Amino acid sequence: MDKSKYFSHQFTWSELWIILTEVRRSGIILSGGHSSRLGQDKGLTVFEDKPLICWVIEVLQSVVDEVIVVVGSDEVIPHYWAVVPHSVHIVSDCYPEDSPLIGVITGLRAARGEYAVVCACDMPFVKPAVLEMMFCVSYGLNGTLLLNPNGWIEPMPSVYHVSNCLRYAEVLRGLGEMRIRKILENMSDIVALQVEKLREIDPELVSFVDLDTMDSIKDASRFLLKTA
Repeated sequence: MDKSKYFSHQFTWSELWIILTEVRRSGIILSGGHSSRLGQDKGLTVFEDKPLICWVIEVLQSVVDEVIVVVGSDEVIPHYWAVVPHSVHIVSDCYPEDSPLIGVITGLRAARGEYAVVCACDMPFVKPAVLEMMFCVSYGLNGTLLLNPNGWIEPMPSVYHVSNCLRYAEVLRGLGEMRIRKILENMSDIVALQVEKLREIDPELVSFVDLDTMDSIKDASRFLLKTA
């Protein structure tokens, strides 16, 4: 059989590499550092025999082409390398301010995808289907945010157009505005999804459960036991 008819273009190795490694979606996990409520680094806190950060990484890897973990300082990077897959990219905050906005800026700077979803490291139950929906409705726009029934913006997860939102986030930092919800709140071409409408794919809305206290971790363990 003459297979040459199936190939009208002879790709160079560099072209093939670009095709095979193209990143369309990025996943950014904010793991800023020590938690006063937990008494230790939040992302490295063990939940059901696995660090919280690893729960979120596993979810994102089913949805995105690359995963980026943003930590607060270079000093903790070796501790994360000890527990996360080697395919994960770990970066530390690019500015000195202690704010989630700095984590978002750092992650967007490192992202190679056109769009990126941003999650916190303590959200182990986020549903891949929720993230898929957020990506799908974002294409061609600047991103997607989630609204509670009271109109309050859920800061995470959110989907960002990487280059456009990075520029605006840098502007916010320059103005001293450090609330990450302001990125999508003030930009045009943003999709606002009602959290309640996600119950079709996440009936108990566990995607928004964050384990930021030891009590919440114990409650989550009981939840897993009940649903097993």
